[in-house]
Amino acid sequence: MIGFRRNAVKLRVSLGVVVVLGLAACSRPVTRPQPPQEPAAVVQPARPEAPLTGKAVPPAPEAKKDQLTAPLLYDVLLGEIAGQRGKLGVSGAAYLEAARMSDDPRVAERALKIAIYGNQLQTALQAARRWVELAPENLEARQTLAILALRNGQRDEALKNFRYLLKQSQGTGKSSPYTGILVMLAREPDKQAALEVMDQLAALRPEDPEAHFAYARLAVHASKWSLAQREVDRALQLHPGWTEALILRAQIALKQGNGQLARRQLEEALKKRPDDADLRLAYARLLVDLEDFDAARTQYRKLERLQPRNGQVIYSLALLALEAGQLDEARKFFEKLVKLDYQTQQAYYYLGAIAEEQKKDRRAMEWYGKVGEGDHWLEVQIRLAVLEARAGDLAVARERLHKLRLSHPEQAQRLFLVEGDILAQNGHEQEAFDLYTHYLEMHPDDIEVLYARALIAERLDRLAVAESDFRRILKIDPGNVRTLNALGYTLADRTDRYREALGYIEKAFAKTPDDPAVIDSMGWVLYRLGRLQEARELLQSAYEMTGDGEIAAHLIQVMWAMGDKDAARALWKEASKKQPGHKVLEETARRLSL
Repeated sequence: MIGFRRNAVKLRVSLGVVVVLGLAACSRPVTRPQPPQEPAAVVQPARPEAPLTGKAVPPAPEAKKDQLTAPLLYDVLLGEIAGQRGKLGVSGAAYLEAARMSDDPRVAERALKIAIYGNQLQTALQAARRWVELAPENLEARQTLAILALRNGQRDEALKNFRYLLKQSQGTGKSSPYTGILVMLAREPDKQAALEVMDQLAALRPEDPEAHFAYARLAVHASKWSLAQREVDRALQLHPGWTEALILRAQIALKQGNGQLARRQLEEALKKRPDDADLRLAYARLLVDLEDFDAARTQYRKLERLQPRNGQVIYSLALLALEAGQLDEARKFFEKLVKLDYQTQQAYYYLGAIAEEQKKDRRAMEWYGKVGEGDHWLEVQIRLAVLEARAGDLAVARERLHKLRLSHPEQAQRLFLVEGDILAQNGHEQEAFDLYTHYLEMHPDDIEVLYARALIAERLDRLAVAESDFRRILKIDPGNVRTLNALGYTLADRTDRYREALGYIEKAFAKTPDDPAVIDSMGWVLYRLGRLQEARELLQSAYEMTGDGEIAAHLIQVMWAMGDKDAARALWKEASKKQPGHKVLEETARRLSL
């Protein structure tokens, strides 16, 4: 297969003999077995990385011009040519035979990795055994054999090799000898088997806190919380005050649903070690998980004093300020991140968003323009289009969106919706309607675009289209609250079919009784039905929840109809001051001569 040739073999016929010569240095004559039969199943193409080792199959070993035997030559050539042709079963079997004849560990390694490529675990296990036999001190060979033995149910053989790895890593001055084994076992699909192996390995050093800590981490990975708790407690008994273990213990408590216990544990630890930055960082993160953002901000502030150039801490403070709606404070933190050259792409994006929220459109465009390819790139391009349209460059904005549709066809729906909204916001409702219609010709059941077109149709006084689109949505999704509410409100506001409107709104209200938009619709249809007191109470509630200008206009209308004109005028003044220039409020004022 093409992938196999490029990533693994790259064999040339002229090179094949030279390659094979290099495998003969330690070969042994054997009786020539029959070549293995090609498997009946279709062999999948080679993958770019071996699943166990994460390494590509290496090129064949370099040549050593002595002791070549014909059987070895046959197997190596068969393995290489079969591999070229994607016959990984034949290739792995042939190379395994070659490994049995040769005392060169590189042949066994190659047999192993070809077998892994072909998902032939039994062949891979035999090749790994041969590799360890020829190179018993090779740690990669031992690691691979340990994992393959475990996956093939050979628990004792796996343990033997894990013990060897554990022994070899002791006294190296590097990380805990259990760390590497933890990483390997955490990748195993059979979590119970992995835990049983770690249990026996930890038992080799019962007084070693590192052993119990690694066991606890593996138990966390397997969601065995009681076991994890037991082992981390044992680690702390052997090594009191160990920061990593204290943090892990709190994480286990949180995972078990006991966030307050986790909080107390870290608070007690910090009383003893107030300058431990890692401990305080873990506590701050826990407070975020518990949604105690004010307390989290206090802890991050303390961390900032300890580590004023710690980008991670500054970034967290910036996000917490955003969460609290403190845009100026958030902006200062994000600007500091830019100076620290930490998370700059995130900082550019949020600085642009803050500037846009603060109506500083030109500054927003400058920040957005600094955002490169990555998680926020598409969002930034959309925001730039919106800002360009707001600045009067509608053609430029539309051209940007058209290019995005070509480069990101999977985002077509969203991009059509954005363009339609831009058109409508700039007074081009008919173009928006036509744009949505064009999209719906290709995707007639797209609920989002149907809903958007229905709203535009209502603004264009094309009520039949609006009602048809709303009903089509309800046919697809009968419980769609937004559409039930919109259809009911449209019927109440633009027709005299008040009873029918009430039915739709009641269905929406039953599902979301606390939604101010639905409450507003319910109040409005009750007003249309002459139930003024009920309408006023509902509209008052919705207005207090949102302060929305349109809801205020509805409430003013009801107050006026009830004869409470002073209250209506007072509310109009209040709402107009909050939202000057609001079209519905202004229209209501003209109609009632407020």
